[in-house]
Amino acid sequence: MNSPVQTIAIAITCLFIGVVIGSLVTPIYERDDASTSLIHLQSDITEALEALDHDLAVAAYALGETGIEGDDAREILLSLSKRHPAIIDCTTVDPDGIIIAAEPPAYHTVEGVDVSHQQATRHILMTKRPIMSGIIPVVEGMEATFIGSPIFSHGEGAATEGQFIGFTSIVFHPDVFLDEIVSPVMAGTPYTVTIVDTEGRVLYDTDPDQIGLPLDDPAYSPFPELIALVTRVTEERQGKGTYIFRGETKEAIWTTVSLHGEEWRVSVVRVVG
Repeated sequence: MNSPVQTIAIAITCLFIGVVIGSLVTPIYERDDASTSLIHLQSDITEALEALDHDLAVAAYALGETGIEGDDAREILLSLSKRHPAIIDCTTVDPDGIIIAAEPPAYHTVEGVDVSHQQATRHILMTKRPIMSGIIPVVEGMEATFIGSPIFSHGEGAATEGQFIGFTSIVFHPDVFLDEIVSPVMAGTPYTVTIVDTEGRVLYDTDPDQIGLPLDDPAYSPFPELIALVTRVTEERQGKGTYIFRGETKEAIWTTVSLHGEEWRVSVVRVVG
């Protein structure tokens, strides 16, 4: 006959085994709520942006030795352009805002183009500090985002040590960049994801038809609650709210990722009615 102590120990063991088995058979979306998914996304997107920025900074340092034109500079840009499938091209730009070199070769046509009119370009030329732009029309013939890093000379040549000789940039598709991160995190969950900039433009959405749409797009006009919530999202770095879209009531929670002052609002959405 078991002692009272043994009986209690057996009961605790059975309870523990039951909890473990239950956790194994419970669908992932019941064990992993929207808040946890959002935290994962925030961490993973931040890490990926910082990795891209780091690769660019390394290239900028190397270009400080080679200069911003010539075969060695092109080799650096071409190697950088292969680091991520979202990258369109990589460039060097001189202190006057003229694109000096662009790789891969498909974008050699943009060399010699003056981009000094772009607000982000003016900012980096003035401040000589790294920057990430919003979605803008780029000379490559599309709308995209770029990260820019200043280049300071530290090699032999006409430029003096530490002289600002221009900047280098990665031009990339944010939706392609984000999809590689979002899809694995959200697989097996009932949630969708929407990522917008602080102007309310959709950078990424589980529904690809919404990618690129601004907040004032006619597609959103019949849904004033959605417009009101997205307006809140653009103004608040984190939060929670509900809205009605296409006959469904949805709940969104959101937070922020940022690089060089540019902020993206990341929201996880679930249907509640």
